[in-house]
Amino acid sequence: MQKYKHPYSHKKHISPVFFLILAFIIILAGIGYLQKNRIQLLIKGYNFTEQNMILQLDEQDIQTYIKNDKIENLEKWNTLSQQHHYLDYSLYQKQHPQTNAKDVVTYIDQFYKLYQPKLNELGYPKNILLQMMQNVSLQDFAYLTQQELPYHKTKEYLSIKGVVYQDLDKYIQSKKKPLDAVLSISYPFIVSPQKVNQTYIVNEPESLTLLIKKGFQLPSSYIPNDLKDVNIPIAKDCENKQLRKEAGQALEKMYQDALKENLHLVINSGYRSFQQQKAIYDDYFQKYDAVTAAGLVAIPGSSEHQLGLSVDLTSQSVINGQWRFFGDTPEYKWVIENAHHYGYILRYPQNKSHITGTTNEPWHFRYVGQKTAKIIYENNWTLEDYVLHYGLSSSTTLQKSNRK
Repeated sequence: MQKYKHPYSHKKHISPVFFLILAFIIILAGIGYLQKNRIQLLIKGYNFTEQNMILQLDEQDIQTYIKNDKIENLEKWNTLSQQHHYLDYSLYQKQHPQTNAKDVVTYIDQFYKLYQPKLNELGYPKNILLQMMQNVSLQDFAYLTQQELPYHKTKEYLSIKGVVYQDLDKYIQSKKKPLDAVLSISYPFIVSPQKVNQTYIVNEPESLTLLIKKGFQLPSSYIPNDLKDVNIPIAKDCENKQLRKEAGQALEKMYQDALKENLHLVINSGYRSFQQQKAIYDDYFQKYDAVTAAGLVAIPGSSEHQLGLSVDLTSQSVINGQWRFFGDTPEYKWVIENAHHYGYILRYPQNKSHITGTTNEPWHFRYVGQKTAKIIYENNWTLEDYVLHYGLSSSTTLQKSNRK
């Protein structure tokens, strides 16, 4: 008699292949876990040699490379230094493309060797030091460490544009508000009667509120990249009716609105290059002397016309001989009352030369944008007053110049 088998009593056999596959998956998972950093670096685009260079660093540093964009030419940095600050080298060179690789390595390596340990003791956070490294010289770091200036005493000043590190102790001792301390101690010539002991060249001069005058000058090579012809009548002797696009569009709108009042504005001068300004200055210098020339014409590099944001205006009524001076015309009176609506200010007002350093120029208007123009107009300020209240433009950097 055949023995009855319950249908569920049959024992299924698991194939050995299954165990092999499972073991293989576990091994791969283990390798993947152990090599996760290498895999992530591979995904970033690092080759095997570059991966090995990074994987010899501390775990925290490795994660920094994984989180950031791929660093190009990693092997180049490795041949120049054994300190392995590859990310810092790369970031610094991006900020200073004219600096050769050897000098980049020297700067970064010396910072870490000579100054970083002491700055850590003084309380400077790592992220702050990384920011400072992009713009601060080794001499400035040396000053901070030699003077033993702790972060809690300097942090209020470090966020101010144009801070001069070797004046930090003077700021602290002055007990002035940080902005007042920086501007009054490092840049006393913002108010023009103050003597100019140092000239600064303004890098990246794109800001609408940039202060250009004695002490703050433009590079001789600077030409705005958005100059456009302004669609407004020009005077016979006008050599250039170009302005930066935004300033030109605002001036065209002001011109059209003035026309509705039967007022006819005319451009006397717009953008003026460094070379054009130099030619004018040299002409005055030959006719008079350096002091007289500087009093009548802006020194090359210190003319707002080079910014492409300033315009000298006149009117058809002056050209036709109805009026002798633009400052006496109905057009001038209308512009004075309305320019701020279009983002313009009278740059050198009457009775303000003790601040601006320039005598009254009723024809010279500067575009600063509507928001800033409104503030200046309502407070009866100059651009210097605005800077003293709001600080130097946040989009500019300064470098000392030997230019006279």
